[in-house]
Amino acid sequence: MTETGVQPDPADEQTAPEEAGRPSLLDWQKRLNASPGCRAIALGDRVKRIGYVFQGNVAQYKSLVAELQNPVVSGPILDVRNPEAHDRLLSEAERLLHNVLMGMSTRVDQQRCFMEEHFQDDSALMNEYRSKVTSMFKDDVEAKFLKGLRNYITHAQLPVAQSRQTFGQESFEITFTLPAEPLLAWSRWSGELRTWIAGQGDAVVIVDVVDAYAQKAGELDKWLFDRITLKYRADIDPYLRECAEFDREVARVFGA
Repeated sequence: MTETGVQPDPADEQTAPEEAGRPSLLDWQKRLNASPGCRAIALGDRVKRIGYVFQGNVAQYKSLVAELQNPVVSGPILDVRNPEAHDRLLSEAERLLHNVLMGMSTRVDQQRCFMEEHFQDDSALMNEYRSKVTSMFKDDVEAKFLKGLRNYITHAQLPVAQSRQTFGQESFEITFTLPAEPLLAWSRWSGELRTWIAGQGDAVVIVDVVDAYAQKAGELDKWLFDRITLKYRADIDPYLRECAEFDREVARVFGA
């Protein structure tokens, strides 16, 4: 009989010694969260979040382009009797491109700071990372153009966007371009980029340039994520096994 006058459940008496020897779920969770394996996974997740700042903006930009391929959507916008709708479309394209370029710059800066903060003492990994960045982007003129375009936005103006329609016998395609003439009026392009812009003809098909860069950035981010996972594999594997054990215990206790 307890002090409250309630008869204890025999099952409670039987399980008490077992429960007394087991750490509380809260303490167990705290220990897991403080483990090297958890920290290693958090580093990989950080790489993904840094990349998402850029890739999320690219996805929105490409989504706008994809929507326009539907004649039901693009027809009213391209109707010459409704120029305001087309102007709003171009304004939205310029806004989204601005976000892409800012996200690109943020991704590059944050990833560089992340590597210096967490891996400065790992010369092998830092050298691999720098070599990877150099091999992928040093000679990529389109990547240089996007970086220059970001500076153009900062120091000159938003690039003038235009829509381009390509018609086939049974299909059509809509994309966004940046006219070359106003771009070339800016005096701060390097000689290489000025030549490249002029070589694009009347306009730069900016959607294709953004898409190509985003794919390469995604490849680099995946490589870095996989490389960090490899570095900490000995910490991650036992951590994941213990997490599975913890989840089973939570399910047992709470009947999940």
